[in-house]
Amino acid sequence: MIRWLRKLVWSSLIHLAKDQKTLFGVSFLFGMLLAVLFHNKQESGDTVETVKYSYDFAYEKWLYSKNLYSKNVNPDLTRYKHKNGTDQNIEAPVKLESEAGFLFQTISVVCIVFPSGPDWAATVRDTWGKHCNHLRFYHPKTENNSLDIRKLQSKSDFGLLCSSFHEVQAEVADYDWILVSTDDTFVIPENFRYYTAHMNSSETHYLGHAMRFWNTVYNWKDAGFAVSKGTVEKLLTKFGTKDQCESGGKYWKNGDWYLGKHLHDLGIDPVDTRDEQGKGRFNGYSFRKLLFPGAVSIFERYWKDSLYLSKDGPQCCSNFAVTFHGILSTSKIYQLEYLFYHLRPFYSGGKYGNVPAPPPLKTPHLTWEEKLKEEELENMFNSLLTTPPNMMEKHVHDLDEIFGKRFHQKV
Repeated sequence: MIRWLRKLVWSSLIHLAKDQKTLFGVSFLFGMLLAVLFHNKQESGDTVETVKYSYDFAYEKWLYSKNLYSKNVNPDLTRYKHKNGTDQNIEAPVKLESEAGFLFQTISVVCIVFPSGPDWAATVRDTWGKHCNHLRFYHPKTENNSLDIRKLQSKSDFGLLCSSFHEVQAEVADYDWILVSTDDTFVIPENFRYYTAHMNSSETHYLGHAMRFWNTVYNWKDAGFAVSKGTVEKLLTKFGTKDQCESGGKYWKNGDWYLGKHLHDLGIDPVDTRDEQGKGRFNGYSFRKLLFPGAVSIFERYWKDSLYLSKDGPQCCSNFAVTFHGILSTSKIYQLEYLFYHLRPFYSGGKYGNVPAPPPLKTPHLTWEEKLKEEELENMFNSLLTTPPNMMEKHVHDLDEIFGKRFHQKV
């Protein structure tokens, strides 16, 4: 019986070797099976850290130490009362009277971006870059005065990064953090300030998405990373000049790895930056990849090299995420900026935000012929409407009473 089975196996293998299509199909299916088993083993293995931990109230304690507390406010009042279409502050990048505005004035963040081209630099400047206290663009070969892209000649990725730290250290005296990202990353500085508010920036902190490569733990550039002022000062004691920075790295596109290596030599290592539910704050993929289970390929090094994993799918990302990488076009950056900073899903019952826009003023000084023509055009337009043009005017008193009662109840 055993001989017969052995003979059957050998004959099957010989047949597969002769038929290339069948061999390819079987090999492909076998490879996929091994990949799925490997992925499942990683999700259930002891080496993958996905355990939820409790919220530590660090931010609230920090506010309390300053005799402050956080309080929800009515968005109908803060966004719409006493404001109209000519108010320049209604879409201001940072509203100083808000909690985010307080953090903006308290925690100074320098954002460093190494743009791939002028279009991307302009996009960052016009969108999330407005929310940084200071925005710096550096490039190893070109400069652009209109976009303030500065040229820093360098032979390596780490040399450029280290030299940019020297630039910031010399020019910005009052910064607390340096946040580094690529130009195809969307950054939310407000969430970064909220996360780091309780940390002493004069101490050494190195934040991001921790990965391991060549036995070195470092924060992945694609996810963005941040260093405190204390960390920058300690690093620059080792690389005191820009020329010395060039000696710190040999290969291009490995600046994040070299930074982690040098900081480890100085006793500074990455930490777990996930939130209290184990969801990622620094994300090295786009929304499209992270929010759909399986979109991040099981062959990606993310699953193998990450020290602190978050699940893919709806549980991937913190409600206070700082970065999302892999935004494929500048138009997507503008879309995200609108969704994050301008779109307001408004609840029912608002008294100020739900008021309809005033009708356009009648054009003065019309001749009788022009006036008749305008009236005919208005009548023709109104006939196309599904509701009367003055419906709100007929019911505005009733609506005001309803919304007024709801509003006073909430206050």
